[in-house]
Amino acid sequence: MKKLLTILLFAMTLSSVYAKAKDVIPAGVVPLKTDLSNIEVSIIPGERYLHKFPLFLFFSLRNPPQMALWAETIDGQFLDTLMVTKKVSEQKWAKAPKDPAGKDEIRRPEALPVWTYKAATALTEKHRLVDAITQATPKADFSVNTDFSNEYDELYLYFEVNHSTDFNEAYPADAKAGEKNYNGGVMGSGQPALVYRAYVDFTHPELSSKSFECIGHSSPCGEDGTIYTDMQGIDSALSIIDSILLSFK
Repeated sequence: MKKLLTILLFAMTLSSVYAKAKDVIPAGVVPLKTDLSNIEVSIIPGERYLHKFPLFLFFSLRNPPQMALWAETIDGQFLDTLMVTKKVSEQKWAKAPKDPAGKDEIRRPEALPVWTYKAATALTEKHRLVDAITQATPKADFSVNTDFSNEYDELYLYFEVNHSTDFNEAYPADAKAGEKNYNGGVMGSGQPALVYRAYVDFTHPELSSKSFECIGHSSPCGEDGTIYTDMQGIDSALSIIDSILLSFK
């Protein structure tokens, strides 16, 4: 009995530490041009923005999602990353039960597959992302400023977002590797990452998108960087983000 009480007290202490620390989990932000900020992208969280992430026993955290914002040319050439959360940029993930991989060897390709494949070169230059950590993980509305007007007349901005363990009937925790809905196992993403896009026209700003549109989802298991347009089976993940607004300053 005494041993059980000790374990429970330790668990409550750990839970309290996590609860206090979660507001300062850092995120990586990679600014393109700090002296130019004509474009402002504002992310408005939805009702599912904070997601219950299980720890152990009956303890859990309410975590914000993993996110990345990047720019591409109209013909699909990757330009640069505007913002990416720290866990994705550093590849530091929680260890699943019975996972044979070492703590620093755990990879979650299902987290943000589209951005990961697009930014493959940037990921190999790990210092570039890590050195650019400048803010806490956003737990409320936040915005990112940038500008490409001296280089391109028009481009696309993309935003990818995903929660870990966001399981539902279509994407369950017990889906097996090789199955169409496999999502990384018990510590995987559950519902796949969602991808949003906005059009930007620097020559005629009035033709630019006013908000980002959800154009599909990523590979559930992260096996490729394809954007899939069939949204069948995705439900609560659509409420992670309320809206993403684009404006010219």
